[in-house]
Amino acid sequence: MGSECFVTNELWVVKLGGSLAASTHLTSWLEALSQTNVVIVPGGGSFADAVRKAQQYWHFDDRTAHDMAILAMQQYGRMLVGLCPKLLATLNLEDLSQPMGGAKVWLPKPEALDEAGVPATWDITSDSLAAWLAGKLSAKHLLLVKSLIELDNMAGIAREACFTLAADSGWVDPAFDQYAINQDFQSWLCGPEAHASLPQAFSEPIKTFTRLRQ
Repeated sequence: MGSECFVTNELWVVKLGGSLAASTHLTSWLEALSQTNVVIVPGGGSFADAVRKAQQYWHFDDRTAHDMAILAMQQYGRMLVGLCPKLLATLNLEDLSQPMGGAKVWLPKPEALDEAGVPATWDITSDSLAAWLAGKLSAKHLLLVKSLIELDNMAGIAREACFTLAADSGWVDPAFDQYAINQDFQSWLCGPEAHASLPQAFSEPIKTFTRLRQ
């Protein structure tokens, strides 16, 4: 791919799963996305896992755990920018809606999500938060990037799944449909190897990604 930024006509929010931190594909995703104008939502990964373990040991309340998990997303997001300095990190939602400046990484703040009324529960992960953000930004597409290789092997009419199947299969969190159903944006899933089809896949997503439907 060339150095020129691929500017999508419709806003894409792309959630990079925390499990990609253990994948050799992570840096390829960052390089590919850095040549676009998408908004990147970081997962929690091992940083969120540490919060779960601490809560299980110390039994502190879910509100505290929720705030810590949001900060875990911040940590992963800062790691992504550290791996690919061409990405721009921002804490402010207002900055994410600006089309200029290339790809941006959202570093969520616990207080902002508290004000938005996002419940403090482990059923809500970065999947649901990415859907919430897509709605907030009036995005047209939401892509959830997972480390599940089977998502790269779906073809033809099978490249579509309902929200219930996605949740039951563990592809999205249990609360995802509450934030994605009846929204103006289209939700998509893909596996770790789909970066090879970027940025062209943003123009014809059904050829590369799995569409989520009601």
